[in-house]
Amino acid sequence: MARTQRTSIWKAILIGQLLVNVPAVAIMIAALFLGSLVALWPLSLIRGSLLAWAWWSYTVTRWRDWALDRGINPDQLQRFAFRTGLTWSKGSLFERTEFRRKK
Repeated sequence: MARTQRTSIWKAILIGQLLVNVPAVAIMIAALFLGSLVALWPLSLIRGSLLAWAWWSYTVTRWRDWALDRGINPDQLQRFAFRTGLTWSKGSLFERTEFRRKK
């Protein structure tokens, strides 16, 4: 049983990376590219970072809810998500920027 749950955690982490972090990085790169076309790349870097952060803050909570709804242990999910760069450490300033949904 432990092996099945571990596989589920890694599957959830992979899905999280693909749905949360990959688009966030793409947003930053697209903003830099578009900014370089009009020679405002420093401003575009700031805008891209803010847009990417908003994306992360919105989607990471939805991803976490999705994973927890599938029975993944919340402590293990947090530990593996933090180790892989998907989330911030519990209670950190950055973690508090997540757009939490009221249940």
